[in-house]
Amino acid sequence: MDFQWSLQPMLKWMRCIGIYLESPGSVIGSPFRIWIIAFGLVVFFVNLCRNAIFIGEYFPKLDNSSSEMSTPVLWNTVISMSNYLFVTTGSQLSLIVGSISRWPGLIQILRQMEKEHFFEAKHYRRFRRTCISALAFLITVLVVIAIVVTLIILPIDMPIVTKVSELLYPTLVLYVFSGAAMFSCVGWITSDMFMILAEKVMQQLNKSCKFNRTDWSRRLDSWRHQHYTMLQLVDKINNCYSGLLLVLIASSFVMMINTSFLIMRRDLNLNILLHLSVLIIEFGHFAMLIYVPHRIRESASHLFYQDAPMSRSRQSNTPRKGIFKLNFFIVDALDSLPKITALGLFDVNLHLAPSIVGTTLTYLIILCQFQYSKN
Repeated sequence: MDFQWSLQPMLKWMRCIGIYLESPGSVIGSPFRIWIIAFGLVVFFVNLCRNAIFIGEYFPKLDNSSSEMSTPVLWNTVISMSNYLFVTTGSQLSLIVGSISRWPGLIQILRQMEKEHFFEAKHYRRFRRTCISALAFLITVLVVIAIVVTLIILPIDMPIVTKVSELLYPTLVLYVFSGAAMFSCVGWITSDMFMILAEKVMQQLNKSCKFNRTDWSRRLDSWRHQHYTMLQLVDKINNCYSGLLLVLIASSFVMMINTSFLIMRRDLNLNILLHLSVLIIEFGHFAMLIYVPHRIRESASHLFYQDAPMSRSRQSNTPRKGIFKLNFFIVDALDSLPKITALGLFDVNLHLAPSIVGTTLTYLIILCQFQYSKN
């Protein structure tokens, strides 16, 4: 068992949608690599052309009907459409660029871990369960979205070609959710790695009643090296997905504000249940994006909280120099806790949750005040 086997479910899915992610177990690369990348680029340019056509057709109609719409409703509609174009195009572009230029560096770290036997078979099974769970959840969300879109568009009287085009257009959100699922999968596995290291350190400390100087030096060097390699892996994840996180988080802010405003309008023609479902899915999507980096950081700090008491309990039968080195390793690990950022603009963690709630309420109050003043 290896990372090739563990990551296989998500890697195959990403290749099916035109995002070629190099496998940890293959140095040469797949013979279909060029075709997969070409397919992804074709879909991206079709997306760009479809967005351009949509802008050319929809926005003039919106301008003609602006006299019948209040200013807040008009703003909300324009921003909502612009946000959809931004997130579908931006997420796909981020995935393509990341897969070509930055994913190979991440894979090199995983290959190094395999070569140095960081993990056992049970750990690889644990990683694979994470990938399967992420893929199952992703497919469930996409199926729900497909059913909702189909139920909305099918009753509308329009030409068959137009109806098919309208049905296919929302499928571009699969890049949004697939990118988020891939990031969450890799991030969750990384957080598990830190917890496995903490458990390994604790187990080895419990095995022997007394360590000689050579044992301490060898074990500490091994722990320090593994910890440093995992920090490098987090840096590679940050390089690969920071652009995607910026696109997805910014879009989530806009989406939740717009959807909340639609619900607050209390329009009789508005499908409240539909927009509530959209709001719940979007908030769950946002919550996962900010929880995974938080879990990585908490798992890394787990090394300190578990092993600091153990190092104190071993002081009676451990060389003084060994205790000093162990304490230094723990403090150094605590001082270098990993973090994920959105292109370096802000840290992605649970502190964003109050921000999005406060921002949504603020803009919602402003939009509602404008709406009621017009009425």
